[in-house]
Amino acid sequence: MSAGEPSQVWRRAVTGEMCWLGAGGQPQALPVIPLLDGDVPCVAVPYAHADAVTGLAEASEVAFAVTDSRSLPAASAGRAVLGQVALTEDTDGDVFAPELLPQELAKYPPSRTLADSPLLCRENWWWLSRIIVRLPRVTRVVELPARSDPVRHALLVRDDGSGLALHTVAAREWSAPRIGLGRLGGGELRGDSGPALVVGYDYSMPDLERWESWLVRGSLLGDELLVSDREGAPGKELGPLPLVDRIRRQRALAKACQRGIAAAER
Repeated sequence: MSAGEPSQVWRRAVTGEMCWLGAGGQPQALPVIPLLDGDVPCVAVPYAHADAVTGLAEASEVAFAVTDSRSLPAASAGRAVLGQVALTEDTDGDVFAPELLPQELAKYPPSRTLADSPLLCRENWWWLSRIIVRLPRVTRVVELPARSDPVRHALLVRDDGSGLALHTVAAREWSAPRIGLGRLGGGELRGDSGPALVVGYDYSMPDLERWESWLVRGSLLGDELLVSDREGAPGKELGPLPLVDRIRRQRALAKACQRGIAAAER
Protein backbone atom coordinates (compact mmCIF):
# COMPACT_ATOMS: atom_id res chain seq x y z
CA MET A 1 0.00 0.00 0.00
CA SER A 2 1.46 3.38 -0.93
CA ALA A 3 1.32 6.30 1.48
CA GLY A 4 -0.97 8.23 -0.89
CA GLU A 5 -3.52 10.40 0.88
CA PRO A 6 -2.07 9.66 4.34
CA SER A 7 1.12 11.36 3.17
CA GLN A 8 -0.89 14.51 2.56
CA VAL A 9 -2.02 14.44 6.19
CA TRP A 10 1.64 14.13 7.22
CA ARG A 11 2.61 16.95 4.85
CA ARG A 12 0.07 19.39 6.33
CA ALA A 13 0.67 18.54 9.98
CA VAL A 14 2.86 20.72 12.20
CA THR A 15 3.30 18.09 14.90
CA GLY A 16 2.93 14.33 15.03
CA GLU A 17 3.76 11.27 17.10
CA MET A 18 6.08 8.39 16.21
CA CYS A 19 5.11 5.22 18.11
CA TRP A 20 6.45 1.67 18.25
CA LEU A 21 6.91 -1.38 20.46
CA GLY A 22 10.44 -1.68 21.81
CA ALA A 23 12.30 -4.51 23.49
CA GLY A 24 10.01 -6.85 25.37
CA GLY A 25 6.96 -5.21 23.81
CA GLN A 26 7.40 -1.98 25.76
CA PRO A 27 5.45 0.86 24.10
CA GLN A 28 7.52 3.85 22.97
CA ALA A 29 6.52 7.25 21.60
CA LEU A 30 8.21 10.47 20.55
CA PRO A 31 6.56 13.78 19.54
CA VAL A 32 7.99 14.79 16.15
CA ILE A 33 7.88 17.30 13.30
CA PRO A 34 6.34 15.58 10.23
CA LEU A 35 8.53 15.81 7.11
CA LEU A 36 8.47 14.26 3.65
CA ASP A 37 11.38 12.83 1.68
CA GLY A 38 9.78 13.14 -1.74
CA ASP A 39 6.45 11.43 -1.09
CA VAL A 40 7.78 9.27 1.74
CA PRO A 41 6.76 10.25 5.30
CA CYS A 42 9.81 10.74 7.47
CA VAL A 43 11.11 12.15 10.73
CA ALA A 44 14.49 13.82 11.38
CA VAL A 45 15.40 13.04 14.99
CA PRO A 46 18.06 15.31 16.56
CA TYR A 47 20.90 13.37 18.17
CA ALA A 48 19.81 14.70 21.55
CA HIS A 49 17.11 12.01 21.30
CA ALA A 50 19.33 9.24 19.94
CA ASP A 51 18.84 7.09 23.03
CA ALA A 52 15.07 7.37 22.70
CA VAL A 53 15.08 5.70 19.27
CA THR A 54 17.52 2.90 20.11
CA GLY A 55 16.12 -0.32 18.64
CA LEU A 56 13.61 1.50 16.44
CA ALA A 57 14.97 -0.13 13.27
CA GLU A 58 14.17 -3.58 14.70
CA ALA A 59 10.52 -2.76 15.45
CA SER A 60 8.15 -4.91 13.43
CA GLU A 61 5.83 -1.94 12.95
CA VAL A 62 6.12 1.81 13.52
CA ALA A 63 3.29 4.34 13.48
CA PHE A 64 3.48 7.92 12.22
CA ALA A 65 0.39 9.53 13.77
CA VAL A 66 -1.26 12.95 13.56
CA THR A 67 -3.80 13.31 16.35
CA ASP A 68 -3.52 16.94 17.55
CA SER A 69 -6.55 18.83 16.22
CA ARG A 70 -4.40 21.91 15.52
CA SER A 71 -2.58 19.91 12.83
CA LEU A 72 -5.80 18.68 11.21
CA PRO A 73 -8.52 20.33 9.14
CA ALA A 74 -11.51 21.45 11.18
CA ALA A 75 -13.67 18.55 12.42
CA SER A 76 -11.32 15.99 10.84
CA ALA A 77 -10.26 12.75 12.48
CA GLY A 78 -6.66 11.96 13.26
CA ARG A 79 -4.71 9.48 11.18
CA ALA A 80 -1.91 7.02 11.79
CA VAL A 81 0.05 5.24 9.05
CA LEU A 82 1.91 2.11 10.05
CA GLY A 83 4.69 0.07 8.48
CA GLN A 84 8.35 -0.80 8.76
CA VAL A 85 10.89 2.02 8.84
CA ALA A 86 14.37 2.57 7.41
CA LEU A 87 16.93 4.56 9.40
CA THR A 88 19.83 6.67 8.13
CA GLU A 89 22.54 7.95 10.48
CA ASP A 90 23.15 11.38 8.96
CA THR A 91 25.86 12.70 11.27
CA ASP A 92 27.14 15.14 8.60
CA GLY A 93 23.69 16.55 7.82
CA ASP A 94 24.18 15.84 4.12
CA VAL A 95 20.76 14.16 3.83
CA PHE A 96 18.84 16.45 6.15
CA ALA A 97 20.06 19.89 5.09
CA PRO A 98 19.14 20.06 1.36
CA GLU A 99 15.49 18.91 1.36
CA LEU A 100 14.30 18.36 4.92
CA LEU A 101 15.68 21.42 6.70
CA PRO A 102 13.55 23.89 4.65
CA GLN A 103 10.43 21.95 5.65
CA GLU A 104 11.43 22.04 9.30
CA LEU A 105 12.15 25.77 9.15
CA ALA A 106 8.62 26.33 7.83
CA LYS A 107 6.93 24.18 10.48
CA TYR A 108 9.13 24.67 13.52
CA PRO A 109 10.16 28.32 14.04
CA PRO A 110 12.70 27.60 16.85
CA SER A 111 14.84 25.86 14.25
CA ARG A 112 15.27 29.20 12.48
CA THR A 113 17.37 30.53 15.35
CA LEU A 114 19.80 27.65 14.77
CA ALA A 115 19.89 27.02 11.03
CA ASP A 116 18.24 29.80 9.00
CA SER A 117 21.43 30.97 7.26
CA PRO A 118 24.74 29.50 6.12
CA LEU A 119 26.48 31.18 9.05
CA LEU A 120 24.05 29.73 11.59
CA CYS A 121 24.36 26.31 9.97
CA ARG A 122 28.14 26.43 10.40
CA GLU A 123 27.92 27.63 14.00
CA ASN A 124 25.24 25.11 14.96
CA TRP A 125 26.46 22.17 12.86
CA TRP A 126 25.20 19.75 15.54
CA TRP A 127 21.60 20.73 14.74
CA LEU A 128 21.92 19.51 11.14
CA SER A 129 23.05 16.05 12.21
CA ARG A 130 19.98 13.82 12.35
CA ILE A 131 18.72 10.28 12.50
CA ILE A 132 16.44 10.11 9.47
CA VAL A 133 13.50 7.73 9.93
CA ARG A 134 11.54 6.94 6.76
CA LEU A 135 8.32 5.02 6.34
CA PRO A 136 8.73 3.82 2.74
CA ARG A 137 5.81 1.39 2.68
CA VAL A 138 2.52 1.80 4.53
CA THR A 139 0.96 -1.52 5.52
CA ARG A 140 -2.15 -0.15 7.21
CA VAL A 141 -3.88 3.11 8.08
CA VAL A 142 -5.79 3.76 11.30
CA GLU A 143 -8.28 6.58 11.89
CA LEU A 144 -8.35 8.11 15.38
CA PRO A 145 -10.58 10.76 16.97
CA ALA A 146 -8.58 13.97 17.19
CA ARG A 147 -7.17 15.28 20.47
CA SER A 148 -8.62 18.75 21.04
CA ASP A 149 -7.79 19.33 24.72
CA PRO A 150 -4.03 19.21 25.48
CA VAL A 151 -4.67 18.95 29.23
CA ARG A 152 -7.21 16.10 29.20
CA HIS A 153 -6.49 14.26 25.94
CA ALA A 154 -3.52 12.03 25.08
CA LEU A 155 -2.41 9.17 22.86
CA LEU A 156 -2.36 5.65 24.32
CA VAL A 157 0.21 3.23 22.87
CA ARG A 158 0.17 -0.51 23.64
CA ASP A 159 0.23 -4.06 22.31
CA ASP A 160 -3.41 -5.16 22.22
CA GLY A 161 -2.49 -8.78 21.56
CA SER A 162 -2.30 -8.39 17.80
CA GLY A 163 0.53 -5.86 17.68
CA LEU A 164 0.95 -2.10 17.94
CA ALA A 165 -2.32 -0.36 18.83
CA LEU A 166 -3.08 3.35 19.24
CA HIS A 167 -6.06 5.03 20.88
CA THR A 168 -6.80 8.66 21.67
CA VAL A 169 -8.04 8.87 25.24
CA ALA A 170 -9.16 11.33 27.92
CA ALA A 171 -8.69 11.43 31.68
CA ARG A 172 -9.89 13.80 34.38
CA GLU A 173 -6.69 13.57 36.42
CA TRP A 174 -3.32 12.43 35.05
CA SER A 175 -1.47 12.65 38.37
CA ALA A 176 -3.38 9.83 40.10
CA PRO A 177 -1.70 6.43 40.71
CA ARG A 178 -4.64 4.74 38.97
CA ILE A 179 -5.97 6.67 35.98
CA GLY A 180 -9.39 5.97 34.52
CA LEU A 181 -9.25 6.37 30.74
CA GLY A 182 -12.08 7.16 28.39
CA ARG A 183 -11.64 6.30 24.74
CA LEU A 184 -12.40 9.29 22.51
CA GLY A 185 -15.26 8.37 20.22
CA GLY A 186 -16.50 5.70 22.66
CA GLY A 187 -15.74 2.03 23.14
CA GLU A 188 -13.84 0.02 25.73
CA LEU A 189 -10.08 -0.41 25.91
CA ARG A 190 -10.21 -3.88 27.52
CA GLY A 191 -6.65 -3.87 28.78
CA ASP A 192 -5.29 -7.19 30.03
CA SER A 193 -2.60 -5.82 32.41
CA GLY A 194 -0.11 -5.46 29.56
CA PRO A 195 2.33 -2.52 29.37
CA ALA A 196 0.94 0.77 28.13
CA LEU A 197 2.18 4.30 27.57
CA VAL A 198 0.22 7.53 27.39
CA VAL A 199 1.85 10.54 25.72
CA GLY A 200 0.62 14.10 25.37
CA TYR A 201 1.98 17.56 24.66
CA ASP A 202 1.11 21.19 24.25
CA TYR A 203 2.90 24.06 22.55
CA SER A 204 2.74 27.81 22.28
CA MET A 205 1.17 29.10 19.07
CA PRO A 206 2.15 30.09 16.48
CA ASP A 207 5.85 30.11 17.39
CA LEU A 208 6.22 26.69 19.10
CA GLU A 209 8.79 28.39 21.33
CA ARG A 210 7.50 26.25 24.18
CA TRP A 211 6.76 22.61 23.33
CA GLU A 212 6.13 20.64 26.50
CA SER A 213 5.58 16.89 26.26
CA TRP A 214 4.73 14.42 29.03
CA LEU A 215 4.16 10.70 29.36
CA VAL A 216 2.82 8.15 31.79
CA ARG A 217 3.85 4.48 31.81
CA GLY A 218 2.11 1.59 33.48
CA SER A 219 -0.11 -1.41 32.86
CA LEU A 220 -3.59 -1.22 31.40
CA LEU A 221 -6.28 -3.22 33.18
CA GLY A 222 -9.66 -2.77 31.58
CA ASP A 223 -10.01 0.99 31.15
CA GLU A 224 -7.67 1.83 34.02
CA LEU A 225 -3.95 2.64 33.78
CA LEU A 226 -1.98 1.46 36.81
CA VAL A 227 0.93 3.93 36.83
CA SER A 228 4.53 2.77 37.26
CA ASP A 229 6.33 6.01 36.32
CA ARG A 230 5.79 9.36 34.63
CA GLU A 231 7.78 12.14 33.02
CA GLY A 232 6.46 15.68 33.03
CA ALA A 233 2.82 16.67 33.43
CA PRO A 234 0.13 18.38 31.36
CA GLY A 235 -1.04 21.92 31.98
CA LYS A 236 2.32 23.68 32.12
CA GLU A 237 2.42 27.44 31.60
CA LEU A 238 3.56 28.13 28.04
CA GLY A 239 4.53 31.78 28.34
CA PRO A 240 7.75 33.13 26.81
CA LEU A 241 10.99 31.97 28.41
CA PRO A 242 13.30 34.60 29.92
CA LEU A 243 16.43 35.18 27.83
CA VAL A 244 18.71 33.43 30.32
CA ASP A 245 16.51 30.31 30.23
CA ARG A 246 16.59 30.30 26.44
CA ILE A 247 20.38 30.44 26.48
CA ARG A 248 20.57 27.60 29.00
CA ARG A 249 18.13 25.50 26.98
CA GLN A 250 20.12 25.96 23.78
CA ARG A 251 23.41 25.10 25.50
CA ALA A 252 21.88 21.96 26.99
CA LEU A 253 20.49 20.99 23.57
CA ALA A 254 23.88 21.54 21.90
CA LYS A 255 25.67 19.38 24.47
CA ALA A 256 23.10 16.60 24.21
CA CYS A 257 23.28 16.59 20.39
CA GLN A 258 27.09 16.58 20.42
CA ARG A 259 27.15 13.65 22.86
CA GLY A 260 24.78 11.70 20.64
CA ILE A 261 26.82 12.45 17.51
CA ALA A 262 30.08 11.43 19.21
CA ALA A 263 28.52 8.16 20.34
CA ALA A 264 27.24 7.42 16.82
CA GLU A 265 30.66 8.05 15.27
CA ARG A 266 32.58 5.83 17.70
